[in-house]
Amino acid sequence: RLAVLEYQSFYQREFADASFASCRGVRLPATGGYAIDTMCGRYGARLCTTQRWLDFQGDKSNGLAPLQIDFQLLPNGSQPG
Repeated sequence: RLAVLEYQSFYQREFADASFASCRGVRLPATGGYAIDTMCGRYGARLCTTQRWLDFQGDKSNGLAPLQIDFQLLPNGSQPG
């Protein structure tokens, strides 16, 4: 049998930064804290960056990702090589 165990995902920097920015100010009603605190692992909301956020989302050891995802941010207008 064949199975996908991990993969690479390429994002344009502008898209990734806009996605991160759209989540950054969201608060959890139950705690009043920022949602990004739970979405950026050990960095929390204060030290979170776009790359750290994506790295945590793709880390299978976080208990949430079903497989390892290596997110690669590309300069705007470039293509994966």
